[in-house]
Amino acid sequence: MESAVEIAKLCGSWGEHFSDSAEHEHINYAHRFLALLGWDDPSPSETGTRDSPTAPLCFFLRGDSESTVAAYFTQPGSLDSPTSLGERGLDFCETTRRLVDQAHESNICYAFITDLYRFYLYDAITDEFILGCDTPEGPSRDLLEVLTRTSVERGALEEVRRDPRSTSARRLREWRQHWTEIIHTQTAADEEAASLIMDRLLILRYLFDHDTLKGPGRPFRDRYAELVSVASSPNPEGCGRALTTLFHDLWFDWKAELFRPTPNIDEAMESDAVAAPMLKEFALMSRAKFSVATILESFNYGDAAEKARVRLVPENDSEREGYLAKQTLETVDDARITVDLMDEGYRAVCYWFDKLVGVYSRLGVAFDATRSRDASVASDAMDLFTWSEMDADRPGALKDHFQHAIEQGLVVLYATPRQHRIARLLLYLHTISRYSQDRQRFAQFPRIETALDKRPALTEAEKRWNRRRQTEEVA
Repeated sequence: MESAVEIAKLCGSWGEHFSDSAEHEHINYAHRFLALLGWDDPSPSETGTRDSPTAPLCFFLRGDSESTVAAYFTQPGSLDSPTSLGERGLDFCETTRRLVDQAHESNICYAFITDLYRFYLYDAITDEFILGCDTPEGPSRDLLEVLTRTSVERGALEEVRRDPRSTSARRLREWRQHWTEIIHTQTAADEEAASLIMDRLLILRYLFDHDTLKGPGRPFRDRYAELVSVASSPNPEGCGRALTTLFHDLWFDWKAELFRPTPNIDEAMESDAVAAPMLKEFALMSRAKFSVATILESFNYGDAAEKARVRLVPENDSEREGYLAKQTLETVDDARITVDLMDEGYRAVCYWFDKLVGVYSRLGVAFDATRSRDASVASDAMDLFTWSEMDADRPGALKDHFQHAIEQGLVVLYATPRQHRIARLLLYLHTISRYSQDRQRFAQFPRIETALDKRPALTEAEKRWNRRRQTEEVA
């Protein structure tokens, strides 16, 4: 690519001749940079009037493409090294985080950000870091090639390979492990409490990315955003106590058992010296890292059997399927499905949770249809009391599907503290996901712990298998 050499020269020249007062020079260099990529007529952002000489320049790169790229040119020294961010498990520095959010709010597909020394390319829709370069010689050829006008117009940005889930999961795990160690060594919290704090943060982020909590007063999502803003400010005083208060409110207001007030955790999180930098970094990770699949994959380490349980795909079970198919309005409240993590792996928890909810939904449709027929027959005599009386006959499983599935329908057998931790976290995340997907009103968390049970030395399935084997040996 011939223009790569010219771009490298341009970037080196900008570093040598930059002056804070030379605003016109900044614009000139930005235009020359884009022209070398074939963008002779970039559209300046309508919001591109700069509050100060140090504010970024912004141009929209459209051409004949359906995708729009927002090209931001910041002042030298305003961007961290992409490599150093990756080593810390982060996807953004503070400047790129702010600019990608701005692009996302404007429905821009991609954000290219540079100070003509360091270079970032993001998918602003999915919040993913795509490509970066932190060398003074200029951006890499891979980055330049997808940003040329010809490439953008033919859809090259959509074809760029993204990091696999395993990479994102590994970075998330390493970030957790890093902060677990910091909390453990710098506060009174032991390693178990520090791990619990990490799980709380994952649930907190997942909650607010899904905007699930709806209640009176100031929304929890706004409180979290304000907390992150304080943590990122030059004076983060009080953010540790505010985080602890947020944890407490999730317990008191929404009955999230995992957030139950705990003295050693409260004491650890009230330290601004720990809470502020931790929250600041936590906000610099991509939303894409906080999917259920990526979070589960982040536990794919250590013991080989445990790694296998993370990846194990649930299998069809004709006996269970038949059992669920036979459920009726009279029996559904007592229906139980037992998932053994040792044999079935972690994905089976969400799989059979959904199967149970599917049964509740099917029977709910049947119940409503029957009630409608009864109402039409007795329409002349119907009153509010009669309607209420009919609805009182609704089985508990059909009132709040997700709560009943957790508290009455699902039993998850765990053998180790690690299995308990992962299953508990999965149940929280999957419950939030289902409430969000189905747009159901979220009143409070189900009692997650009721679904978790210590695995006996021999399960009923193992006892049946042993009896069958003994019978066959005798025969």
